[in-house]
Amino acid sequence: MFLKKDFHIFLRQRIKFIMSNSTYCTKIRTRYSETDQMGYIHHSVYPVYLELARIEWLNKLGVSYKQLEINGILLPVYTMSIKYLVPLTFDELIEVKVKLKELKGPKLIFSYEIFNEKGQKSTEAEVILFFAAKNGKPIKPPADVVEKLPLS
Repeated sequence: MFLKKDFHIFLRQRIKFIMSNSTYCTKIRTRYSETDQMGYIHHSVYPVYLELARIEWLNKLGVSYKQLEINGILLPVYTMSIKYLVPLTFDELIEVKVKLKELKGPKLIFSYEIFNEKGQKSTEAEVILFFAAKNGKPIKPPADVVEKLPLS
């Protein structure tokens, strides 16, 4: 039998887990090969930064993209929206923050912020992925994955 005291302990632990794991930050050093003719990081590179942060964070939570794919589960991008606020340049140590905003049916909605070396917010982004079978059809998120995600 689940006692009220046990439930409150569980609830406190779950809230602590969600708060400590709801946002993940990673640092990336920008490379010369990523710059354009103006000396800025080319806009096509930003999705790579977002993906790096997302995959690192999911791995930290115990969700492996590689294992999902081995199991026949894909996470294709449905939509991506990026707002470029301040350009990034070569050899900056940037910080990419990723947060899972929502799990809605088969869709995972992630929000991102990228900060330059001076701490200025450079970029805001949102990426929506969805759980899919190998044939590309949406599927229900696997329960073992959902239980690892910091959802409120």
